[in-house]
Amino acid sequence: MIQSELLNILISADLKPDKMTNTQILTALKKLFLSRSNPFGDIKNDGAEAIATALSNLRLGAGAPPIGIPFFWPSTAMPNTVMDEWSDMVFLKWNGATFSATEYPKLARIIPGLKLNDVRGEFLRIWDDGRGVDNGRGLLSFQAATSFTQYAGNYDVGSGHAIGNHDGVVDYSPGFSRFPYPGPAIGDGVNHVTVRPRNIAFNFLVRAK
Repeated sequence: MIQSELLNILISADLKPDKMTNTQILTALKKLFLSRSNPFGDIKNDGAEAIATALSNLRLGAGAPPIGIPFFWPSTAMPNTVMDEWSDMVFLKWNGATFSATEYPKLARIIPGLKLNDVRGEFLRIWDDGRGVDNGRGLLSFQAATSFTQYAGNYDVGSGHAIGNHDGVVDYSPGFSRFPYPGPAIGDGVNHVTVRPRNIAFNFLVRAK
């Protein structure tokens, strides 16, 4: 009876009985367990080595960025040239380029406009989504910088001071009068400039395939 059951194990595993081998039952059991209907359902019970092997086989050892989710990247080299697990993936830069829905159908479902906004040198802002802090904005819409003058003051009376360390002159208002303190108004107009916070530059990418 027992011998018959052991033979059935070998047959179920497509193994031919061999009197010269004393590991057949173990080999058959391993093979049968690997063919179970949901091998990943209890893979945790198989131990750390089995988990690591499964992740490697699925190329998930380094994680896998979802298609269509923008992310920062601290290198000029594209991720698929750095991470072996990502070698067959495609990554695109948000640099204003268009892409093909035929070539990248999943990305097209997320970004139906088929264009990745040019975000180089820009700051990203969380969408207002009806809160009222940044009204009138659509997703992926552009917003110009706030314009400041070189001098704080007004167009009639008042006093002011210079604003330094700006990005550059972007506008000029000839009717503005600056007021040094103390002293009379100096009606020579004023340049408008943009300002910026301190920042760090990162590459901004999206997985396309």
